[in-house]
Formats: sequence, C-alpha cells, structure tokens
Amino acid sequence: MLALYALLLCLPAVILGQDLHALANQNFDQIDIDKDGFVLLYEFEQFFMRMDTNHDSRVSRHEYTVQVTNIYGHDPQLNHVMHALYDELDINSDHHVDTVDIDTIFDIADKDNDDRVNREEFAEYFVRAIQIATGK
Repeated sequence: MLALYALLLCLPAVILGQDLHALANQNFDQIDIDKDGFVLLYEFEQFFMRMDTNHDSRVSRHEYTVQVTNIYGHDPQLNHVMHALYDELDINSDHHVDTVDIDTIFDIADKDNDDRVNREEFAEYFVRAIQIATGK
C-alpha cells in the first residue's frame, strides 16, 4: 500500500508474523486491475477510494476504522496497528487519506520514476510501510 485497503487485508497476518513479501504479492495482484504486471496511479487511486463511503474523495480515519472493524471485528491490538498504519499513510497529517497522500505514496513507491509501480517496487514499499507502522 502501497495500498491502504491492501494493507488492511493483511493486518491480522502481520500481527501473527506472516511473510510480508508473500502478502505484498497477494495485494499487488488485487491492485493491478488490468493484470499487466504494473500498478498505475489510476489503479492505485481506485483501490484507495473503495473505502470512501461518503464519496468525498478522501478516506477518513472513521471510514477506515469502520471498514476494518467490519472485516475483522473489534480487537484492541489490531486497532492499535490499524491506526498506526493509517497515520503512516496520511502523509500530510490532515486526518484524511486523499489524492495528495495517494500521489505521494505512489511517487515514493515508484523508485525508477517511470509512472508505474512494478511488483518489486510495490513489495519494497509495502514491507517498509508495515514495518514502520508496527515498529518492527
């Protein structure tokens, strides 16, 4: 997350110590809409906006929390990790993940600046974001 939603899907496994690279590959496949082996900015934006339930082009902490709680239930340890991850993805700290954050995350992940994120670039960003968020 490179993707917020992708990271949400793997949080229980992260807490349990699963292989982050395998999780990165699974999530890359979910984000790569056209299955061409690259994630383009529009695919990345669409992936994030699935959580935007009020359609204001921003994912609030509340939308994020509701989505994760609906998937996994209420677990204090998981909630702590989820909020740390949300804060990590809210690049400009405005309490929303929006196009500014999404564009910045995409640019960080796109190491070779070719306007597309390949599987290796995605895995590197994905693993690093989870490690930072979980303090591991």
